[in-house]
Amino acid sequence: MKAKPDTTKAAAIILAAGRSERFGTDNKLLHPVNGEPMIRVTVERILNANLGDVVVVTGHDADQVERALNGLAVRCVRNATPWSGMGTSLAAGANAINTEMTSLFVVLGDMPKLRPETLTAMLGALDHKGGHDIVVPVHNGKRGHPVLFSARYFTRLCALSGDTGARAILNAHPERVIAVPVDDPGTLLDIDTPEDLSK
Repeated sequence: MKAKPDTTKAAAIILAAGRSERFGTDNKLLHPVNGEPMIRVTVERILNANLGDVVVVTGHDADQVERALNGLAVRCVRNATPWSGMGTSLAAGANAINTEMTSLFVVLGDMPKLRPETLTAMLGALDHKGGHDIVVPVHNGKRGHPVLFSARYFTRLCALSGDTGARAILNAHPERVIAVPVDDPGTLLDIDTPEDLSK
């Protein structure tokens, strides 16, 4: 029987710097979900997985987003140029995580239904020695988020820029990606429009 993964050696970057233009004039991350701002609900879900380090990357509306996280055990880092693309946010987060971590989740800030046990299952599938060191969740046959990377990719994540996101690393190493079936529709739900929220 495989040992339960050590969640305290895993970190998470939660991306919360974007303008969420498709949502309208409001910042979707501040929109209430069950009475709390969406970003706070998402972050609380991640914290319930008991990871060793959680960094939230802010940018657009940074003051309000950070205020929405008051009292939570996270660190916020600001992307000074969030309009430059997701790569700059990933790099800002990756450069801020504790260097003792052995793996890293890249999480979207608009995933308030994500289940903490999904993160644990993904960590259990990570195979540093066997070469499957990128993990993606699959629900109903569809790949979702977050994506989990071993420490092998930290340097590349730290060097991302512009619109080059983590997908470029997956595309470059398809043989190292392992897909984990999960019973978690929250892995497929990222909220881009008010209609998505109503679902």
